[in-house]
Amino acid sequence: MQFDKIDKQILNALFLDGRESLSNIGKNVLKSNQKMMSHAGIAKRISKLENMEVLKVQGNISLKNLNYYVAFILMEMKNYEEVKNMVDAYTECPRVFLLAHVNGQYNLIFGVVGQTIDVLRRYINYCGPTNKKGILHSAVIFTSNLVAPKFVPINLFSEVSKEYKCGNICKSCEAYLDDKCEGCGKF
Repeated sequence: MQFDKIDKQILNALFLDGRESLSNIGKNVLKSNQKMMSHAGIAKRISKLENMEVLKVQGNISLKNLNYYVAFILMEMKNYEEVKNMVDAYTECPRVFLLAHVNGQYNLIFGVVGQTIDVLRRYINYCGPTNKKGILHSAVIFTSNLVAPKFVPINLFSEVSKEYKCGNICKSCEAYLDDKCEGCGKF
């Protein structure tokens, strides 16, 4: 997929400020004849980029400013079928902000978030992906400071549990029953 100069200018303007008005973006986006784009032209381009699923304008969250903690989980899976099962189970997990296939010793990397280190530990020990079928080896790395990106695309506050996807049932979890965890839909 190739972008022209106008698409790149629009994407850059939205990266700098996703709430910028179309008129202001148009003032800074120049066509090949050095004329400014109209707000209607900008809107059409943005719609085209969204329809192509290249762009999604959304509200992202600063985990650092919320004082939330981050851990990365590296996992080596038994086979590709188990990798697909894990991806299907955790793609919509409210705690997961990064899920990617990787090459090397590990097959998958998860970026997970929690209100405290203790919440992250409980997630990893009780309902996180590290205790699932098909894992040969895993490693957990707790971060001291997530430097970049400053804002993360994660929906922490929907209050909708996704436990049906991962197979963990909060109401039968020891940490949940002992009031040590409020479940995945409670940030």
